[in-house]
Amino acid sequence: MTAQEHADSATDIGVRSEYGFVPTRADYVALLRTSPVVRVGKALAWFLLAMLALLVLARFFVVDAEGRPVGDPEVVAALVALGTPPALFMLAYAQLGAYAGWRKPQNREPVHAVLDADGFSHAGPSGRQFMVWGVASRARETAYAYYVYVPSGVASMVYWLPKRAVPVGEQAAVRAQIQAHVPRYRIR
Repeated sequence: MTAQEHADSATDIGVRSEYGFVPTRADYVALLRTSPVVRVGKALAWFLLAMLALLVLARFFVVDAEGRPVGDPEVVAALVALGTPPALFMLAYAQLGAYAGWRKPQNREPVHAVLDADGFSHAGPSGRQFMVWGVASRARETAYAYYVYVPSGVASMVYWLPKRAVPVGEQAAVRAQIQAHVPRYRIR
C-alpha cells in the first residue's frame, strides 16, 4: 500500500489528545537511540570494531609460506589506535548527546503535545512545532514512548510522546490515532 493510498483510506478516529510532560534525560537518550542517523552510526561502529578485531586476529593467525606473521605490528597497532576511539564515541553518542541536550535549561521545561486529525504538535519554551500526518513516513512505539518520523534530507525529524505522559486507559487510543495516519507503524 502506498502512502497516498493509506492516507486516502485512513479515517480519523475522532480523538484529540493533549498531554503535558517534563522531558527527562532518559527521554533524550531514548530519542537519540531511535534516531536513524544514530542507529546507522552505531552499526558502522560495530562493523569497524569487528574489522579491527579481525585485523588483530589475522596478525596472529595468518602467516606467509615461511611461517612468519603477515601483518606488520606497527601498522596493526596504528590502525587499532586510530579506529577504536571513533567507534567507541559512536557507540556512546546516544548517552553523550542526551547529556548535551539535557544540559540546556530550555530542554527541561514542560512540553505540551497534541495529537488530532490534523497532525502532531509539540509546544514548549523553544517554540511550537507542528507536523501534518501526511508527511510522516513511519512511526515506532517502544515500551517508553511513541515516535513519529518525518524525513528531512539525510536525517529525520522525530516527534515523540513519552508513555508516562499518557494515562494507561488512553494509550490504545493514541496508538490507533497514529496508526490511522502513518503507513508504517512498528511496535518494538
